[in-house]
Amino acid sequence: MKFYNRERELEALEKSFGLTDTRSSLVIITGRRRIGKTRLVKEFFSRKNIPYLDFFVSVKEERLLLEDFREEIEEKLGYSPKFESFEDFMNFLFRTQDRTAVFFDEFQNFLKINPSIVHDFQKFWDRYKEDKKFFIVLSGSYIGMMRKVFLLRRSPLYGRSDLYIDLKPLKPGTVFQMLDDMGVKDFEEKIKFYGVFGGVPKYYEYLELFKEENFFDFLEQMLRFSSILQSEGEALLIEEFGRAHKIYFSILEAIASGRNTLVEIANAISQKPTTITKYLKSLEDYFNLISREKPVLEKRAKKSRYIISDYFLNFWFTFIRKNQGLVETENYDALIKKIEANFSTYFGRIFERVVRDILVELNQRGVVEFEEIGPQWGKAKKGSYEIDLVGIKGDKALFVEVKWRDGVNAEAILNDLKEKVDLTKWKGKKEFLIIAKSFKKRANGAICWDLRDLERLLLRG
Repeated sequence: MKFYNRERELEALEKSFGLTDTRSSLVIITGRRRIGKTRLVKEFFSRKNIPYLDFFVSVKEERLLLEDFREEIEEKLGYSPKFESFEDFMNFLFRTQDRTAVFFDEFQNFLKINPSIVHDFQKFWDRYKEDKKFFIVLSGSYIGMMRKVFLLRRSPLYGRSDLYIDLKPLKPGTVFQMLDDMGVKDFEEKIKFYGVFGGVPKYYEYLELFKEENFFDFLEQMLRFSSILQSEGEALLIEEFGRAHKIYFSILEAIASGRNTLVEIANAISQKPTTITKYLKSLEDYFNLISREKPVLEKRAKKSRYIISDYFLNFWFTFIRKNQGLVETENYDALIKKIEANFSTYFGRIFERVVRDILVELNQRGVVEFEEIGPQWGKAKKGSYEIDLVGIKGDKALFVEVKWRDGVNAEAILNDLKEKVDLTKWKGKKEFLIIAKSFKKRANGAICWDLRDLERLLLRG
């Protein structure tokens, strides 16, 4: 598949590589599995025509992994001794080499093989980083384990990197261009793809295999002929959570099912709120898997709700894990029917998040303007209210309603939105934006964008 975007990351890698004119440079790249870390590194080395030693740290016996490393060195350098230990390997690498580029992929796996290896690396790096001119890139998928190695103050490699890249999902505009290049031309289908697979490029590689333009046709092919949909959630998370994975999974299932507050989540999994607080904090701050939303117009609000940040994991917990019996019996027809029957309801909330991502990208391009954006909800004398999104800039606020429906009457939506805005007690200037799949009637006094408008605005950039 063609390499998309990541120009800022490539530029940062080039600057770090430039440090090797005078000393060694260490780069750390983290991010969820399949986000494109390995592809980024190899694209950089390929564009710069830089030869490098490529060490993939697979979880296996030490002597077998050392043999893999020996073979890579012999292939690239023409000679390699036999290593009896990783200290031998590090000793050879750092003492005999110079002006060498080295890539350790899935570096965190050393913790599973032998944690002392990380300390060996630290020892040799500290000894030779000033005298030699290595360019070393360490990447890893498991966020929690990478934090143990690099980000905690007691971590063996804390503070030693020249560049730290936390690789994020691709922006919607890039994903839509990718889909277009792969034959998916209908913008509604593109929205569905993005709302399920997000900005994770690896998932879209399967379009080259299955060549389906329709989202549900593609989903069926993925279920029948790929293990990605069936087991991806467990593959991504069980290694992260370890022995505590059951309670973490239960919390994520509860959030995916719409239990979004602390009390609702605790009740859903039959736990006390005080018991699960530490797990929620870990999911948010340590594993970066959930986000806590607060009403954007209320700076000191104590109320909050949780969402699963990752589009694919949210889909997986909602439809795949929930229907594990159908997956295990390979009853894919029934599973697809269940997904199709409930998809519009599910996607109504997801579309709000997709729109938020699109608006953030349009804000970066100067099409819209705001300093922060998020949902707004609360209670008033007239009852509870919720506004999908509010973008704020100074004393101006853009109030946004999002509908995953065709034939929307925007005037009725605008009247309802204005009533809810009055409940917020916002005193500044007000603008209104209504976004829908299509409109039966647009409204005076509001910006109205359908899917064609969104596509045009993104393409204009």
